[in-house]
Amino acid sequence: MDNGDRLTTIQTAERMTRCAWAFVGALTEDQRKQACYGFGDERRSWSYLPARDRDGLPLGALDAGQRKLGHELIVAGTSMPAYAKVVSVIAMEHVLRATAPESLDGLFDPDRYCFKMFGSPGEAAWGWQFAGHHVVLNFTLVDGQYVSPTPCMLGSQPASFGMLAPLADDEELGFRLVNSLDAAQRHAAIIHHRPPPDLAARMVPKIGETERPDPVFFPEPDYVISEEERDILSYVRASPKGVPAAALSRLQFDSLTELVGGFVRRLPDEVAGAQLHDLERMGMDNLTFAWAGGTSPGDRHYFRVQGPTLLIEHDNTQGNGTHIHSAWRNPTDDFGDDVLAAHYRAYHA
Repeated sequence: MDNGDRLTTIQTAERMTRCAWAFVGALTEDQRKQACYGFGDERRSWSYLPARDRDGLPLGALDAGQRKLGHELIVAGTSMPAYAKVVSVIAMEHVLRATAPESLDGLFDPDRYCFKMFGSPGEAAWGWQFAGHHVVLNFTLVDGQYVSPTPCMLGSQPASFGMLAPLADDEELGFRLVNSLDAAQRHAAIIHHRPPPDLAARMVPKIGETERPDPVFFPEPDYVISEEERDILSYVRASPKGVPAAALSRLQFDSLTELVGGFVRRLPDEVAGAQLHDLERMGMDNLTFAWAGGTSPGDRHYFRVQGPTLLIEHDNTQGNGTHIHSAWRNPTDDFGDDVLAAHYRAYHA
């Protein structure tokens, strides 16, 4: 897509730049060495798995003032409901530490979420990442007016605890849509009776033409899918699996639009509007909805919304349906690939 077709997001880009400068400016020299990278391939490295050691500058290394500036940067990249999701997901680390004392060696640690800065804020191309267990926010900014916000991933382990249920709305919208389908639509939409152990596209730095889920998620070695099931559940860019949006009723189409909108509204209003504009230009009726697994709350399940510039994946498979992964990606513009290509064509031909 040419950048002439895109809506600019200048206000958000300016706010992010100010917040990033304030954050970096408050760091010590040693902290900057941990946080700051060149604008290169390192920015494509992302993981939502728990880790005792993670690249970047962790929250636990920040003093109160620095931590406040770090959170202001996160707020610059999210809507307030999404920011509440982020801090709720981080709060689940406290729940895990309390309910699984054997993990107190640091595997689940709310101070282990890390910031990375790629390039210098305000340059023609720069970016930043905030990542840890079940939270990955990636932003690429180009020419001070375009913000690419994917890959964006949130998860929750457990899926809910007490008042915390950060991804319950995504779950509800998915169940509502699949259970509204008639027999013929369900036959098309439900691609397998078992869900994959994890996201089909996993954490690849660039989505290929075909992506197959892993056969097993290593913390749960008893849940394994076969090679045939990996093929059935695979993402194929040129041949989307599931029920096409064009085959849905008006109410079902509205439910699909609401589901997609829930992911888009993880962003500030300006960027969310630009993303919806791009999706509408490509045609919302070109989306496809696929489901795997059970269709009742509490069942292990997975759903996918696929389009030319969209890949939403949501799985609740692990822990027998109590452990969520929910990712939003753009096969053409993850890490700003599309917007950067237009920039290079215009200024570096």
